Amino acid sequence: MTDMDPAAMTTAPITPEALPDLETLALLVAIDVQGSIGAGARARGISQPAASARIREAEARWRLRLLERSPRGSRLTSEGRTVVAWSRRVLDEVQILTTGVASLRSDREATLRVAASLTVAEFLLPRWLGRLNARVPDLRPRMLVVNSAGVEELVRSGAADVGFVESTVVARDLLVRRVDTDELCVVVSPEDPWADRATPLSGADVLSRRWVLREPGSGTRRTFEDAVGGEPACALEAGSTAALLGAVVAGLGPGVVSRRAVQAAVEAGTVREVFTDLDLTRPVHAVLRPGRRHHGHVDTLVGIAAAVRRES
Repeated sequence: MTDMDPAAMTTAPITPEALPDLETLALLVAIDVQGSIGAGARARGISQPAASARIREAEARWRLRLLERSPRGSRLTSEGRTVVAWSRRVLDEVQILTTGVASLRSDREATLRVAASLTVAEFLLPRWLGRLNARVPDLRPRMLVVNSAGVEELVRSGAADVGFVESTVVARDLLVRRVDTDELCVVVSPEDPWADRATPLSGADVLSRRWVLREPGSGTRRTFEDAVGGEPACALEAGSTAALLGAVVAGLGPGVVSRRAVQAAVEAGTVREVFTDLDLTRPVHAVLRPGRRHHGHVDTLVGIAAAVRRES
């Protein structure tokens, strides 16, 4: 066999005709292990004539003699043994590739990446995931907690398999499924001028004060501004419900927050709820990226979320 320059072997373009057939390589290895073409064919689950035809086709393609044929049987030539040595390496690497790909796929399928806005993550998603775990114990959900705009971006980029937001407006480039409803309420400190107010707040009342609000991009803030029909003055932007309530208790101004999030504080008297004539209800949506094959358990989780709402 003619020696080849190793550099030429690595840089020469591979044509489709030169690509090795993996089954032929496996057959050659089996012939080497079993000691004959007949035994090698049986090990690969094919007939001896089919094995002979496959070897002849490879010899014609590569212009090499791989087997010495005689009345006593066939055995590998020196070129054949060299090809077998290379074949073992190729088949080992293919096994690594297929095993690795399967591992990546199973890991991805075992991990469900769920992005959720703060209210959903704190008060709704844990219950949904608990029910999902009861159905699919081996699934490993990963929760990504950001504001509503962040949820949409994570889904859009593919970094999350599904997102949940509580907002009246969702980006039009995403698929939207309504799963629940949330309601906001206005709260103040017990010392606030509105603490004992008897009449509901109007939009004009809202715009007369400076507010403790969530950051821009938050579904809570977006819903509040839509209901008011403007942008209330902001005394403090809070990145979490706890920070918002702390600022309200400290007297920085009235705040608006999910009723779910503030119920305990209202019952404890830490803050007072102030009623309004605004529509502060908002849908909770599941959002998905269109045109993308969804994780196998996305529909299960979305269905659970909708079912929990119907039970409530």
